[in-house]
Amino acid sequence: MDVKSKQNNMLPIQKSDRIQFLDVLRGIAIFFIFSANIPVFSGFYFFPDEGRIPETLLFTDEILDFIMYTLVDGKFYSIFSLLFGIGCVIQYNNLKSHNKPFAPFFRRRMFWLLIIGLIHLCLFWIGDILTLYALLGFTLIYFIKLSDKNLLIVAAFLILFPIVHWLFVYFTELNYYRFFFITSGDYYQHFGLPTIDRNGIPFADFQSFQTNESILDYFKMNIGNTFIRTGAILREGRIFKVLGIFLIGIWAGRKVLNHDLLNNTKRLKKIALWGILIGLPISILRTYIEFYGGPEDYWKLSKIVSYALGTVPLAMGISALLALLYFKKPSAFAVFAPVGKLALSNYIFQTFISVTIFYGIGFGFTGKFGFTVIMTIAILIFLFQILMSKLWLKHFRFGPFEWIWRQLTYGKYLKIRKQNND
Repeated sequence: MDVKSKQNNMLPIQKSDRIQFLDVLRGIAIFFIFSANIPVFSGFYFFPDEGRIPETLLFTDEILDFIMYTLVDGKFYSIFSLLFGIGCVIQYNNLKSHNKPFAPFFRRRMFWLLIIGLIHLCLFWIGDILTLYALLGFTLIYFIKLSDKNLLIVAAFLILFPIVHWLFVYFTELNYYRFFFITSGDYYQHFGLPTIDRNGIPFADFQSFQTNESILDYFKMNIGNTFIRTGAILREGRIFKVLGIFLIGIWAGRKVLNHDLLNNTKRLKKIALWGILIGLPISILRTYIEFYGGPEDYWKLSKIVSYALGTVPLAMGISALLALLYFKKPSAFAVFAPVGKLALSNYIFQTFISVTIFYGIGFGFTGKFGFTVIMTIAILIFLFQILMSKLWLKHFRFGPFEWIWRQLTYGKYLKIRKQNND
């Protein structure tokens, strides 16, 4: 094949081009993101302890909850955001090597991710992250050529900006995100869906939502919950956080691909050490504030500050530590790689499995279990996903949702089944 025809035949990144560790890290992140989401899926946060099965309330619940909130909440979606930025660099380099423009391709890729995310958000899961990733992904086109130094400066500004955002809202009393909570309540009332009073406005009744047995009402409620999700993202300044971590991911992707960061043990040790030394104490403080702080405004500001200062350093420290452990003994982590290769499919299937187990339209176990039992269920589901991912990849080249996304992005049919010579 001559050079010209090769340039005109752009293909997705092949298996030989993948960096195994990134798949492993993505698989680990998918598990811990699920472990952070399953308390919401299970109704743990919406139902009183009196309604739980007594045998599932264990002495380990509060301790495990404290540990998980400290080490997991916010950290692994941050790691996943880092990987998103790294993936952006991989795509950029791939297109550049084929003399193809990056912007049109990446816009198509983000557009179809946005469609998938909106379907997931509006119809199935209030906690969807794909929609936000896609919307912010469009902006990466304008950052991809920024220098390493400027990337880190802008990233640091964005990660710290939620503090400024909170102070601005507090002193100006411009609670603009309140509009979305009000809209959600109005939507619920318009369709005769159950609401509760919260701070003088009607709010979605999540107990009724999760115990509801009507599939039609389930979809109706999910659409209304989309407004709540939007308001919550704006209130906490997650837009700034995620975009900032994306930019760190672009920086990290350059270091991984162009400067062999994953083989630079000395640098990885520094990142792991300082990330954990800085991030862990602040994250413990954030957990203490969340668990034992009050409703006063200074506690709210303290949570914002501790999140901004502790979450990203700890996420980067964990990532570097996992890299060091992985390259010391890759075989011990290989089990996570298949899950990481099918990350999009596994993320979406976690929603379907959880809704089936916990919601009223499924088996109806919402609000029944204690925290330790819920985490055990998460582990069992993830073990099932490990098995299914490994079996799937024996016969198919892509996960089902990855396959759909790739075809829409590339605008052509891609064979999903493996051939004998694959």
